[in-house]
Parts: sequence; C-alpha cells; structure tokens
Amino acid sequence: MRPRALLLDFGGVVTTDFYAAIRTFCASQGLPDNAIEHVLATRPEVRARLVDAERGRITQHEFEETLGGALGIPGRGIIARIGAHLKPYQPVLALVARARHQGIRTGVLSNSWGSGDYNVYDAYDLERHFDTIVISDQVGTSKPDTAIYQLAADRLGVNPPECIFADDTAAYLAPAHDLGMAVVHFAEPESGIAEIIKRLGLSNPGT
Repeated sequence: MRPRALLLDFGGVVTTDFYAAIRTFCASQGLPDNAIEHVLATRPEVRARLVDAERGRITQHEFEETLGGALGIPGRGIIARIGAHLKPYQPVLALVARARHQGIRTGVLSNSWGSGDYNVYDAYDLERHFDTIVISDQVGTSKPDTAIYQLAADRLGVNPPECIFADDTAAYLAPAHDLGMAVVHFAEPESGIAEIIKRLGLSNPGT
C-alpha cells in the first residue's frame, strides 16, 4: 500500500539528537554522561514516574523532583536545561515540507516529559509544519501503547498501513509495525531521511 502519511517522533527526529542533549546536560552537572539513561533503565520507580508524567498523571515538576533525587542534583528545571541543548533539525523540516507539497499528510507523535512551566514544543511552531500533533500527556497515553499510534493515524485520516512512522528509539517502533505501519529507525539522520524519501516515493524537488 502506497504511504499517504508520515508520522514522526519529536525529540531526535524533528529536533537534533535527543540522547546527545541528555548526555550534554549530565556532563554539565558533573555526572556520567549516561546518568539519566542509567537511572531510567535501572530504577523502576523512576521509570514509572516518567510514564506518569508522559501520560499526564503527574506534573513535570513532580517528575523532575523524582529524577533529581535519583541523580543527586536539584530537580527543578532539569527538563528545560535538557531542552536548551535541542534545536529544530532543518533537514527533517525540509523533508516534511516536501512531503506535504506532494500530498502526504504529516504528523508528530511525541512522549512528553509532563506539563509544567517549560514546554519544549513552544519554540518549534509545529502547527505550521504538521497536519496533526499528538502529545502524550494531552491524550492520556504514551508510546509504546498501540492506542496512541492508532490515535495519530486517525487524526491524520489514514489507516495505519498507509503511514510511515520514524523514531530514534527502537523500542517504540514495534507497536507501530504491529499495526501495519512502515517503520524507520531514525538512528542516523542522513540514512533515515533517505529511507523515508524512498518509502514515500517522493519525486525530486521542482519536478
């Protein structure tokens, strides 16, 4: 089935490298650069609080306090300080514009870090670039729950098999694949963009 829609993760796809931003923040605090990833992988109670924040059950500040406590640093402002190391990834935004020009519906599907004083999405003008934006804390569910992928497809007006989904986190691809979406692991931006272009069958710019 020819794809009719392109669905993208936010951090690390629409933005510059998300994991690099986390590691840069950790280094700036005198922590091992993988400290946050390690805590989330080895401390189930911290991971559970992240899921609660993602799904809007607790506030961003409440999650920051949990994360800061686990890291041994002040919690307030952690998310904003990580977000400061992120920038829009212009090659992906150019790809999105090209896809929309050729009739492809486009959307963002993002797990948030909870609602609070800092909104990482504010600086990106997503409504101008995308046809729909699905943010986990606003809809009460998050990746890898298949419901959020189906919701995104519904909002794009397509069936899941008509959609390509790209994410830099491999664990979030399987549920999309199970629904019939074509998936792209966006681990390396240049090859990820090339694969999306190929799968969408985009014509050359200007043709």
